[in-house]
Amino acid sequence: MKALFEKLMFHEQSSLLVRQFQLSYFDAPWHYHPEYELTYIIKSYGRRFVGDHVELFRAGDLVLIGPDLPHFWRNDDDFYHENSVQKAESIVVQFPATFSERGLATVPEAESIRHLLERARYGLRFSPAMSQSVAALMEQLPQQTGLTQLLTLLAILEQLATDKDDCLLAGDGYHLAPGAAETERMKRVLEFVLANFRAEIRIEHIASIAGMAPAAFCRYFKNRTRKTFVEYLNELRISHARKLLTNINMSIGQVGLECGYNNSSHFHRQFKLNTGITPLQYQTIAKGK
Repeated sequence: MKALFEKLMFHEQSSLLVRQFQLSYFDAPWHYHPEYELTYIIKSYGRRFVGDHVELFRAGDLVLIGPDLPHFWRNDDDFYHENSVQKAESIVVQFPATFSERGLATVPEAESIRHLLERARYGLRFSPAMSQSVAALMEQLPQQTGLTQLLTLLAILEQLATDKDDCLLAGDGYHLAPGAAETERMKRVLEFVLANFRAEIRIEHIASIAGMAPAAFCRYFKNRTRKTFVEYLNELRISHARKLLTNINMSIGQVGLECGYNNSSHFHRQFKLNTGITPLQYQTIAKGK
């Protein structure tokens, strides 16, 4: 699937587009646009896709995405049920690529922001501590207008530039060309895994989805996600298991089977490896028993 081009409409008197979304689930498709985007998740959880990178997101997630970098946020399955009471809320700030080249180019005090925006071309996720420190400013933006709004954004960017624990998202070798073959291949792989993680997925099968030999696929996947395919699959399954243990009255064995683990010992081992505690301990803590 090719990334869709999104045409953003800015007010003629504004260099920013600031929106606050309150939805049943995030509905934007896999897309790109020539503007920078700063996204703050107020409420929601699921998986975030940025270029060739994928990881979990939850409330408090704060990401800065560079121009022409494909991305989308996919909520977990329970958001899409007909009678779901889940809500997805976010604040999204978008501004032109020329923001740095023209607006800040001759301002010596803005050097840290220019450097931040350059690094953000491949996507940046900020640390939880930094996200929390700018949360109040982010929540002010939708209520502001004009120069006040612009100055608030500059204050946020200046503070984000000091984050020593931010994380680059898309790989160094990722090509920003929208709709490139590698983007389509990774998207095809991730969509298949999201739809089939509850069943057995053999390396040979997923490699065929990517149109590659198994050994080449394993190298390809680790190079682009910074983890092996098996590690990624286990993280996805354990994420689903945590949700079931929290919200649904199922036995530990049933949860393991629902998440693709036919062997109870293997499920317990993987759960503890990913969370540090056993499924029973997690369930007890989550339900306040």
